[in-house]
Amino acid sequence: MRLLPGLAVLRAYERGWWRPDLVAGATVGAMLVPQSMAYAELAGMPPVYGFYAVIAPLVLYALVGTSRHLGVGPEPGTAILAATGVGAVAAGDPDRYLVLMAGLALVVGAMAVLGSVARLGFIASVLSKPVLVGYITGVGLTLLSSQVAAFTGVAIGADRFFPRVAELARELGSVDVATLAVGAGSLGVVLLLRRWAPRAPGALVAVGVATLLVWALPGAQPAVPLVGAVPQGLPSPALPGISLADVLALVPVAAGIVLVGFTDNVLTARSIAARHGYRIDPNQELFALGVTNLSAGALQGFPVSSSASRTAVPAALGSRTQVVSLTAAVLVVATLLFLGPALGQVPRAALAAVIVAAALSIIDVPGYRALWRVSRSEALLAVVAALGVIVFDVLVGVLVAVALSVVVALGRMARPHDAVLGDRPELDGWVEVDAYPDARVEPGLLVYRFDAPLFFLNTDRFRSRVLDTLERNPGEEEWLVLDFEGVGELDATALDGLADLTASLAGLGLQRVAVARANQPVVRRLRRVALLAPEGPLHHYPTINAAVRDFRASRDAG
Repeated sequence: MRLLPGLAVLRAYERGWWRPDLVAGATVGAMLVPQSMAYAELAGMPPVYGFYAVIAPLVLYALVGTSRHLGVGPEPGTAILAATGVGAVAAGDPDRYLVLMAGLALVVGAMAVLGSVARLGFIASVLSKPVLVGYITGVGLTLLSSQVAAFTGVAIGADRFFPRVAELARELGSVDVATLAVGAGSLGVVLLLRRWAPRAPGALVAVGVATLLVWALPGAQPAVPLVGAVPQGLPSPALPGISLADVLALVPVAAGIVLVGFTDNVLTARSIAARHGYRIDPNQELFALGVTNLSAGALQGFPVSSSASRTAVPAALGSRTQVVSLTAAVLVVATLLFLGPALGQVPRAALAAVIVAAALSIIDVPGYRALWRVSRSEALLAVVAALGVIVFDVLVGVLVAVALSVVVALGRMARPHDAVLGDRPELDGWVEVDAYPDARVEPGLLVYRFDAPLFFLNTDRFRSRVLDTLERNPGEEEWLVLDFEGVGELDATALDGLADLTASLAGLGLQRVAVARANQPVVRRLRRVALLAPEGPLHHYPTINAAVRDFRASRDAG
C-alpha cells in the first residue's frame, strides 16, 4: 500500500462517490481529447501521439499517486521544454525526433524514480515563488509566440519570442483571414466558456464547433489547414532505439523536466489536497512522475506532468478519487478506436487556439501584483526569470530560475536579519529594540540575536556585526549574550570565526561572553572544540533570562 496509495483509496471506495467521479471523469476526458492533440503538436509531434502519451499515465497514476485529483498527462510547459531539447539532438530528422521524444520520456521517468528512491522529494522547494511566477509567465509568453503561424497562417521562421513578434509585425499583410477567423473564434469560445461556464469542456466545444463549420462551409476546407489522417487503434509497447550517447545528450533536458514537472505537480496537488482534507507525499509524487513518464515513453509518447485546469475541474465537480482518471482513460481509448476520421478534420487553428488559451491562463499577472506589494526585489526577480525563458529558451530559463533561487537563498543567509534585544516584561520575553523602542536595555548588558545558521558564507558578517553593535551601543558593556535561537547549525568555519571573535572581545574588557538558547547540536559542536566554559571562553545558558539573572547577581555582588 505504500507503493500503491491510490489502490488503498480505491479499495475503500464508497457507493456515493460513483456519480461525481464519473461526471468529473467524463468532463476531464472531454478536456483531454483536444488538449492532448494540441500539446502533441506543441511538442513537435503528430496529434495522435498526445493520446499515446496519456493513456497509461492516467491508469498508473490512479494507483501510485497520492493526490485524488491531480490531472496527469500532456502539459504545455513540459511539451515545449521537451521540444526544445530534443530538437537540438534530432538535428532535423523527423523520424529520429519521434524516437528521441519517447526516449526522453523514459529518461525523465528513470531519473524521477531514482530520485524518489534517494528521497529527493525536497527538491519541490528548490524554486521560490518569484522564480516560479517568472518561469511560468515566460512559458506562457513562449507558448503564445509559438502559435503565431498556426493561428494566423503567417509563415514564421524564428524560434524565439521577440524575433517571432518582430516577424509577425513585418508580415501582417500575409495573415490568412480564414485561418485567423477559425483561430480567433475558437479562442473566443474557450475564453467565454471559461468565464461563464468554467465546468464545461470549453476546448472540446470550441474544437468541435470549428470542425463542423470548416466541414460545412463551402470552400473552407482547402483554405484552412486540417490535422489530417489520424491513425486508429492503440499504440504497441516498444522501447525506442536510442544509444547511450543519445541518453547522455537528453539528460540535461530530462533534469529540467523533472525539476519543473515535479515542482508543478506537488504545488498543484497540495493546493487541492489542502481544501479536501488529505495529504500529499512528495517522494511518492516523484515516484509517480517517474512511473507515468516510463509508461508514456514505452507507448511511443513524450514526457508528461500535470495540468492545473484538469486538476481544478474535477475537484470543483465534487470528485473524490482517481476513478476520474480511469474514466478519462476509457474515453481517450474510445476516441482512438472509433473517432480517428473525425479527428483528422480538426482545423489546426482550433488546436492553436487551445494552446493560446492555456498560455493566457498561465501568464501570472496576479502573481506579479502580489509580489510587487510584498517585495519589489522579488517582483524584479520574477521578471528576470521570465526574460530568461523568452530571450533564450525554456531549458535555459529553468537553469536561470534554479540559479536565481539559489543565489537569492544564499544572499539572504549571507546577510540575515539581526537585532539588539530588550526586556518587555508585559510581553513575557525579550524583543527587538528597533521594533519596540520602549523595551528596556539592561545597562552593562548587550543581548544580540543573529537570525540564520552560522556557516562559511556569513561568519565574517556575524563577527563584524557583533563588533559594530558593541561599538555603537551606548554605555560600557560588561556582558555580551548571543541569542542563538536562530542559529540552528554551525560549520567548521563558523567555529573558527567564533574563536577569533572571542579573542577580539577579550581585548574590549568584557567580563563574560555567553550564548543562550542554543540547540543541542550547536552546544555539542561548541564543546567539541572547547569553546564552552570551563574549557573555553563562552558560557552557555538555556534561556536569556537565565543569563540575565547571572549578570544581575554578579553586578550586585560586585
